[in-house]
Amino acid sequence: MLLCALAAPGRAGAASAPGTTPADSARAPASAHPPLWIRAVQTFVSNKDLVPGKALQKMQEVDDKGRVKSQTDIEISIALDAGGDVKSEIVKASKDGKDITGDEKKKAAEREKKAAAEKAKAAKKDPKKAEKDEDDEQSHSFSLDDSPFNPERQDVVRVTETESRETIDGASCARFEFSYPEKEKPRSKDKPATVKGAAWIDEGSGRAVKVEFTMDPLPKHVKSMRSAMHYGVDASGPWVLKRMTFEAHGTFLVFAKRIRGDMLFSDYWKYEEPDTTE
Repeated sequence: MLLCALAAPGRAGAASAPGTTPADSARAPASAHPPLWIRAVQTFVSNKDLVPGKALQKMQEVDDKGRVKSQTDIEISIALDAGGDVKSEIVKASKDGKDITGDEKKKAAEREKKAAAEKAKAAKKDPKKAEKDEDDEQSHSFSLDDSPFNPERQDVVRVTETESRETIDGASCARFEFSYPEKEKPRSKDKPATVKGAAWIDEGSGRAVKVEFTMDPLPKHVKSMRSAMHYGVDASGPWVLKRMTFEAHGTFLVFAKRIRGDMLFSDYWKYEEPDTTE
């Protein structure tokens, strides 16, 4: 679920298109977008190279009344490997209080091995397409790129500023409704999904405080699904994604389940693209 966003990341996602600078990307929003929304896009651009060094994930299966039936906790570290790629590693994991670190590390290694084999096969069949798919996957790492404030998305995102105002974490926030086509490939023969949601932006600073969204249509066998992203100041100072929550109800592996997840991000560090001019 939420762990999928961190399972096998590549390089940190770059919000700017090749050959552009952050300033170029900041000018990407169409003039039709509200000024406060454009300021939130500029904040996204200024922090696009920040990567969380630590993630704490809690996944729960709950009953119809929201009571916890089972809980899995995983601590993940994210850092550069020897090749300059951003890699995630499971530090420890437990399920209902029982240590399962070894099992989760084994599963992660198997997923990475399978993904590498699929990439190699795709590269052999169509090198150019495989390179593009890898870039798309890398830019999606950590779910940071998949944001309504991504400057590359401003030509397709539909934004409406509402009259609603809400105080969140002490800040007066304007509520915006948005929608945009899903970046991923269409699921099987289904029509491309649309991401729909709402965003709350601090009227004073122009920074996004909270974003809630779902998919339309929902994935097969899923009856309901909603995610939320909460932003705030990291210990090092920048305005970043601090928490991501997830709730879903549907049929998973034949069984009807209700699940919810909560992931906390911290210890952000700046990713710098390797110098390949030498």
